Amino acid sequence: MLARWLGLTALAAVLFGAVGCGEVSVSDVAEATGGQLTIYSSEPLQGPSAAISQQIVDGEKLALHDAGGRAGPFKIGFVSLDDASVTSARWNAGVTETNAKIAAQDTSAIAYLGDLDSAATAVSLPIINAAGIAQVSPASPYVGLVSSLDAGQDEPERFYPSGKRTFARMQPGDTAQAQAQVRLMRSLHVHRLYVLDDQDPFDVPLADLVAADAERAGITVLAHDSVSTEPGAVFTGEIEKIVEHHAQAVFLAGAEGTGTVALWGGLHEALPHLRLLGSSALAGEDFTSQIGAAAAETYLTTPVLPLSLYPPGAEGVLREYRRIFGAEGGPPALYGYEAMTLVLDAIRGARARGNDRQTVIERLFATRNRNSVIGRYSIEPDGETTLSSYGVDRVRHGLPVFYRAIKVSSER
Repeated sequence: MLARWLGLTALAAVLFGAVGCGEVSVSDVAEATGGQLTIYSSEPLQGPSAAISQQIVDGEKLALHDAGGRAGPFKIGFVSLDDASVTSARWNAGVTETNAKIAAQDTSAIAYLGDLDSAATAVSLPIINAAGIAQVSPASPYVGLVSSLDAGQDEPERFYPSGKRTFARMQPGDTAQAQAQVRLMRSLHVHRLYVLDDQDPFDVPLADLVAADAERAGITVLAHDSVSTEPGAVFTGEIEKIVEHHAQAVFLAGAEGTGTVALWGGLHEALPHLRLLGSSALAGEDFTSQIGAAAAETYLTTPVLPLSLYPPGAEGVLREYRRIFGAEGGPPALYGYEAMTLVLDAIRGARARGNDRQTVIERLFATRNRNSVIGRYSIEPDGETTLSSYGVDRVRHGLPVFYRAIKVSSER
């Protein structure tokens, strides 16, 4: 049975008024009470990320179903929460904070799966960490969540008020994406690079990483500019600078939107042979379907690989996914499945102490050379995965299409 705890409506109503209350207090609750434990999930189940998020959640449900709703001697309940706002249909800081507080104040909570977006995880992580609960994200690649390298002020420490690491992610982070971008540039014989970011604090560090890695690889970084890609933004001056510098490629760390589409089109019109390199946030149909002729020179890095490059066990999981949910599943379902399975194995590995939050965290961070449906990996002491394959997509008929895989190093 695909379990879901009930009775959360009243609790959510009580906590909603506490959103934005400021300080995060560290909990002294060491154990989840009783023989029934709860695993929470928080993903944007509305808006442009809804389809991906639903696959992740269904993958989590499937893993719990395959485990018989148990981990060792403990019964496991599952609560799926939506971190998107009804009004904006995108992830929302207030909703995310409420979700995290619901989990943090549940004495049966043993793990929190989420969030999808790095900015959402930056909201939930301090709350979940203060409660001493393990957190596993299927994505959230922002470097500052695990490392101080090119991160924001007081990062990653500000995400860990307990002083202990409690967060791990399934997909390789931005350090891996930067390496993949630079290896792609070298394969394309790029020698002169112009770097852009969209001023988002979760995108700027990726641009910094790419610029630094490119320089170490002998690629001349002509400049690194921050530009607004808000709707209606004008890029004439920026494009003129790129033309004057005789750039061979532009890398943009940024999100999709009408402004980004306009920038892409303007760059291609000014320099038809300019390589247009984009971060993983652009590797979706919402962006690729709008860029027209610029598609011919577009290369987008993504941690999502074609199904043929996942281990053989992935096929069986997706076959069962199709049987149970009546729909085709893809890589997001696999990442959800593995996030849940990893946590269940940590609880099981803790044996009689599977309801002790710190013991479960220690088992999570003891993960070494784990064979899974997303590949063989370990969890580093900082929470980073050692998965080392990153994908590159081209654009064909308005759709992102796999081009090649690039192996990256888990060390920096």
